[in-house]
Amino acid sequence: MKNIAEFIAEIENNNCSYNIWVYAQRGCYKQLNSTVVTKSYAYLKKIIESHMQIIIELNNDKPEHYLLLSEINVATNIAFNDQKVTAIAA
Repeated sequence: MKNIAEFIAEIENNNCSYNIWVYAQRGCYKQLNSTVVTKSYAYLKKIIESHMQIIIELNNDKPEHYLLLSEINVATNIAFNDQKVTAIAA
């Protein structure tokens, strides 16, 4: 786990592209900008300010998923499948 500012700085320094998923309903998330992979970190910060929980899918060689909880300022690695969080890293 790390705080959200550290997480954003890390992906920005590594010039990572990402997809954003926001909570929809009943434990499911919907993807934003599904046709565009973005590298706009200002956009990411804006989305974090307007949603209590989002999932960031980093588009590396092997996709990684992180749950960002703005209320408690935490970013943590998760397992994400079929629009649902299936496991949270300890």
